Order: sequence, then C-alpha cells, then structure tokens
Amino acid sequence: MQHSLLNRLSDFVVRHHLISPGDHVLVAVSGGPDSIALLHLLAHQRESLAIGRISVLHFNHRLRGAESDADCVFVRSVAEKMGLPVVCGEEDVRRYRQGRTISMEMAARELRHRFFRRSLDQCAAQRIALGHTSNDQAEEVLLRLLRGVGPSGMEGMRPLGPGGVIRPLLFAARAEILEYLHDLKIPFREDSSNLEPVCRRNVLRLQVLPLLEKHFHPHLVRTLSRHARLVAEEESWWSDRMRAMWPEICSFETSERIELDREALRALHPPLQRRVFRHAVERFRGHLMGISTAHVLALCRLAATDASGKEIHLPDGLRAVAEGHRILLALAPDAAGPVAPAAGRVIVPAPGRYDYAGMTIDIRKEVSAKPGSGALPTPVPNAAHMDADAIRWPMTIRSWKPGDRFRPLGLRGTKKLQDFFTDSKIPRSERRRIPLLCDGEKICWVVGRRLDDRVKVTPQTKEIIVAELI
Repeated sequence: MQHSLLNRLSDFVVRHHLISPGDHVLVAVSGGPDSIALLHLLAHQRESLAIGRISVLHFNHRLRGAESDADCVFVRSVAEKMGLPVVCGEEDVRRYRQGRTISMEMAARELRHRFFRRSLDQCAAQRIALGHTSNDQAEEVLLRLLRGVGPSGMEGMRPLGPGGVIRPLLFAARAEILEYLHDLKIPFREDSSNLEPVCRRNVLRLQVLPLLEKHFHPHLVRTLSRHARLVAEEESWWSDRMRAMWPEICSFETSERIELDREALRALHPPLQRRVFRHAVERFRGHLMGISTAHVLALCRLAATDASGKEIHLPDGLRAVAEGHRILLALAPDAAGPVAPAAGRVIVPAPGRYDYAGMTIDIRKEVSAKPGSGALPTPVPNAAHMDADAIRWPMTIRSWKPGDRFRPLGLRGTKKLQDFFTDSKIPRSERRRIPLLCDGEKICWVVGRRLDDRVKVTPQTKEIIVAELI
C-alpha cells in the first residue's frame, strides 16, 4: 500500500510550484531522518513530478569528529544504492567562527549554505531541497517571536525560498517522518548533538516545546505551522503592495544609495511606514539579517525628526541620514571603501590564467565526452563548465554595473543581476567584489555564484571551456 506521505508531498510541491518539469534537484542529506525521508520521497515521486535529475548533497561541518565522517560515509552509501550522484563538501566551522561574533550554529549555517549555492552552479541544477518539517517551522516561529521580530517575521520559513531553495516537507510532522521510515524499514543516522541542549534551538525542541504542549496545547506544532501559513499569505499581499508603492516613496535608487521622500513617509500610517523601511533596507542589503524591530523604529524616528544631518547606523556599515526632504540610505564612508573592485576590466583573449581584484581565474579548454552520450562533466569546486561553441571571444572579467542582466541557469528569461543578488542575500557592500566572466554578448558566469543558462554544457557539447577560481 502506498504511504500517504507520497501523495501529500506531491500535492504540496505542485501547490507551491516548487519544481518545474525537467528540473535538476539537489537534495541536501545530512543522514538524519528528515533528509533521508525527503530523498526517498522525491526519488519515488520523480516520474510523477517530472523531475529531470536528482543528486545528493552532503556537507561535513567537522564538529563531531569520527561521527561526522561516518555520516558522510553513510550518505555516500545511500546515494550509491539508489544510483544517485553525490557531491560532498566540508569546512572547519570552528575555525571559520574565530573572529566572527556569531554562534556556532550560525557559522555552520553560513558555510553550509555557501556550499549549497556553489553546488547549484557546479551541478547545473535549479533547486536545492531541504528537509525542514512542520516541527522545524514551529521552532522557527517561536525563536523569532522570542527575538522580538515584527509581524512579517512570523511567517517562518517559506516553501520556496531565495536562491532555488525548496522545503517540500514543511507540511509534515516529524512523527510522520519517523513513521514513514519505520514502515518502509529505511535506515538513518541520529546526530548526537541534537539530543543535548547545546544551543537555543535544541533547548526549545527538547525542553520548552514539550512543556508548552503539556500545559497549553497538545497540538502546538500544528497550530504554530498554521499561524506561519496565514502570515505567509498576508505577507504575499504586502509584498505586492510594497512593489506598487515603491515608486511613490523612493525618489532615487542606485547600487550605492536609496533616497526616500520624507514627507511621503510621514504621511503613512506607522505600521505601513515600518514596512516601507524594511522593504528599503532589504532592497539595499539583499536581506534583513541582523535588522531588528529596534532598528526599524529608529528609522521611523529619523523620518519624524525635523533636524537635517541627523543619522543612525545599521548593521553591515549601512547608515540612514535625514537630509532636507529625504531619508538617504547608503554605506558609511568607512564601510564604502572596499566596495569598488581593485581592477576595472581584464581582457581575456584566449584560455590562460588571469588575475582580477586579488583573485586568479584559470580558463582552459577540455574535450567533452562523446557528443550525444549524455555524459556531463563532474562538478569541480569554484568552477564553471561552459559549452565552447556558446562563447563569443574575446572574454572579459569585470565587476557588476547597474542594468546588468543575465539568464540564471534553469530560467528561460533574463533577470537583473541586482535582483539576483537580492534573492541570494548578497549585501550591496559585497556585490562589486564578485567578478563577472563575460563574452562579447553576455555575462557567462557570476563567478562562484551562478552560470548563465545560454552557455551550459549539454550532452551534445563537443568542447568545454572550464573557468576555475583558484
């Protein structure tokens, strides 16, 4: 008998438009029950969902020594038994955290998601599937509430996130996942660190939520997940509203600054004014990480003041200044210095090694597998594989400029590079540091981030151009 999770997953994927026909889906697999269940469910429904390819991703945080290494071995064996390709990465999270004022959990997340973004490009994939469940959603909503986020932050995690991230299991409770694995006798591994209150999320999961369920609501996870869905629906409406209002509020916008009409801001109802400021900061930075309700309220007070020249400072070197009839958002002078690249443009007349802004990009030719065989190149870290016939020489290496567009791998139409950076949550202060490898007609590779769909390697490719950041 077919397990109910299979049809429910398919319905959830279709309802939220998580996968398009022919998509190459990367499934992030830690070895734990949620990600193992996700892998098996997607593999089982591959034909009904018209998934083109499925590959397995595994990231070793190197936090648990031999246990972490054993997880990697386990995931490789699972992928091999299922006949799926696997891409593994690893980083020293403890070393990365040194000198950064972030938690171990946040450091691990940053490195893990950096690996995910890189793999999306290297594997010519369109989606990265994560195994978050309704329990994870409930925990996220409570954590955000305890941090004091505003109403918009209460939508929790989205089924379809930026950068191709999808969460096909947000509808399912962890108990259902375990039941599915037990019924089908599918093995998985337990992360011992999840059983200890070593971080806030674990304290919430192991101690707080059970207490709330016992004394307040036995189905609290379901209730919090429903709350997140309702907020998400409202936020979708607000997002449309913000886009429609933006031209009335924003009088000037470039990659370096945003100017808001002060009088138009003052005329807004306070909740709407707060949303406008959040929208403005997100457009400038590409994300709202580190922006609290206190920051937004400070921006509202700045708009209300009659003083000119008054300013406040926000995370990542962003400052807001009251200047006459406008509120200016820009990088503080001491933060704006490194935004411009160290080099303007490098001409690439032929394959070779080229230095740009302190980085070296190696460009070489490789003979493809027999055309028509269906064999595609093995992904290489920090590298892009391009069809040589799709390149128009000479190539150039340069930085982003306003108006740049490209066609992200897997998309049919073009997209503003500024919007791509925003979706990928890349701060404006970092955008000009990212090299662009271009040919005579187009951006071919946003280096280390995303390939252009027009230069992708196909089974018919005869010769490959490999560009690698070394």
